[in-house]
Parts: sequence; C-alpha cells; structure tokens
Amino acid sequence: MNPVQYSEEFIPLRQRKTRSRYRVAVIGGGSWATAIIKILSVNLEHLHWWVREQDIAEGVNQYGHNPRYLSSVFINPKDVKVSNDLRKTVAKADYVIIVTPSAFLHDTLAPLKKSKLSRKKIITAVKGIVPETMQVITDYLKSEFNVPSENLAIISGPSHAEEIAQEKFTFLTAASENRELAEAVARMFMTRYVRVSVSNDILGAEMAIVLKNIYALGAGIYSGLGYGDNFLAAYIANCVKEMKYFVDKLYPSQRNMDDSVYLGDLLVTAYSIYSRNRLFGNMIGHGLSVKIAQLEMKMIAEGYYSCKCVHEINKRYQASIPIVETIYGILYEGNNAASEMKRIAEYYI
Repeated sequence: MNPVQYSEEFIPLRQRKTRSRYRVAVIGGGSWATAIIKILSVNLEHLHWWVREQDIAEGVNQYGHNPRYLSSVFINPKDVKVSNDLRKTVAKADYVIIVTPSAFLHDTLAPLKKSKLSRKKIITAVKGIVPETMQVITDYLKSEFNVPSENLAIISGPSHAEEIAQEKFTFLTAASENRELAEAVARMFMTRYVRVSVSNDILGAEMAIVLKNIYALGAGIYSGLGYGDNFLAAYIANCVKEMKYFVDKLYPSQRNMDDSVYLGDLLVTAYSIYSRNRLFGNMIGHGLSVKIAQLEMKMIAEGYYSCKCVHEINKRYQASIPIVETIYGILYEGNNAASEMKRIAEYYI
C-alpha cells in the first residue's frame, strides 16, 4: 500500500450558495444513517434514502421524522426521496453511501446484482467486518461486487449520531486511494458544524474503526467492574499501541495514529455516554450474560461481532493482540470477565 500522503489534510469550508448536484443514495435507516441524511440534505439536490422499515419511510414522508431513531431530527421530505425499494434507490444514484450494520450487510445487499454497484462510487460508513466473509467492508465490496479501489471511500471519525443531531461541532475523515473521490465526499459532508479531512489510508482507517469498537467494549467492561478513570486512561493508551501494531502488521504504511480518525474515534467510543459498545461492555462488567446484554440493547454494538471477526482474521497473522483476545474469550468462550480483565490489567497494561 502506498504511504499516507495527505492524512488529516482538511478541506476548507466554502460558502455554499447552491446545493451540489451529486446524485447520492444512502442505504440504512438507523441513527447514524439518519444523522448522515441530516447533513447531506443541506448540501445535495438529489438525495435518495433506502430504509428497510415501512414505518420509517412513512414517518419521513408524512411527518419529516424517523420514528425509530433520532426522532427529534427534522428531515424535510422535499429534500430527500425515501423508499423501501433498494434496487430503485441505488439505480437513481452515482454515489452510494452504505450505513447498514456490518452483521446485516451481506443480507441487505443480496438483492443487488454485482453490476448494480460495480460502476458506482461507494462510500462506506459501516463500522465493522462482514461476518460471512471475514472482510472489512471495502474488501467485501471489491470481491463480491467488483467495485474497483478507485471507486471506494470511507467516512469516519469521532462522531456520535446524537451529537450530529444536536449540530455539535464534529470532525470527520474521508479516506480513499482516489484523492478526487475523497475530496468529493468531504464536500458532501461539510457543513457549518462538520469539518472533514481527507486521507488515502482507507484500509488502515477502516481496521482502526473495527478495533476501536472492541476496545470501547473492553472499557465498558472495566467500568462495569468498578475500575476508575485513572486505570482506564492507561488501558486506552495500551489499546492505541495494540491498534497501531495490528493495523501496521495487516497494512504496512506511514500513518500517524494521533490523527482523529484513529485516536479520536477510539477516545470518543471508549468514553462517551452515547457509545453503544461501552454500554454493552458495561452490562457484561455488571454481570449480565452476553445474551441478556444483547436483549437489553436497542441498537447494534458492532464490537461484539467485530471481536470474533478479528479473532478469526488473526489466525492468519498470529499477531500478539492480548486485549482483543481477552475480550473475545469473555464474549465467546464464557470466560469470567472479572478474572480475565484483572489478569490483562496486571500483566499487559
């Protein structure tokens, strides 16, 4: 992979007199998809939104709100065309933004023929790994839909949907091997409360996204077990080291792990009250079983699925990632959370 040549280079915000004419489709109806629609509806003339649930389509079309997620956000039905027909939604766009949880991505895209995505510009906002193939999303799109690397980008960064809904100042990163595409994505997402940098470290950033959810889950377990902020700071510092080691082993390149798309995203996911992964881990730390914690969660905790995927991927690399492997043992092998997290705290952190 080429060295990162323009990581964290911010695109300047320009005064926008008219909305851009990019033809964009968003796939997914959850909180993050709703937040993305809120951003894009300000910037784009042609915005299409596919949602699985009929009540979401009706809620937006009739009342201007997603009834299930971020229901306080107003979405002008005149600014976005909402549909339950995936094929028609994708056909109307040149750019497709995927915001479906990784655990459901394979089934969501199954109705589409390979040719329907192979010529599109695909931007993934998914924060996980496809469990059916054990691939990060961009690799999955390459192999399953023949999407060329130059047509792929990701949008990520320390960003909770709830704060986007409140228009709190946020920094994102658009990453692609194709700089022109990265800059186009940055322009789509730029608003008065969102700033976007560009990077070509798409694979490194994507794997960092996967890992940060696992580490945030671990932070939640420690919190549930009663560990304080003093220890959590040391834990996260070691997570950064492990993340850098694993990402560099999989995708050797020149990258600065202090950039917001790596470190910033890890920090907000590990500490924020909005973090689903931290909440899920907190339940485990308080003694709930994995099944009960899943039932209590109203949204997907990507770290749960990602942990198994990274464990399987690492069978090929045999990298030393004790934090990830310890969390995997708790979630999938029934290991005792208190003793295992104490062990790793004493011997690895």
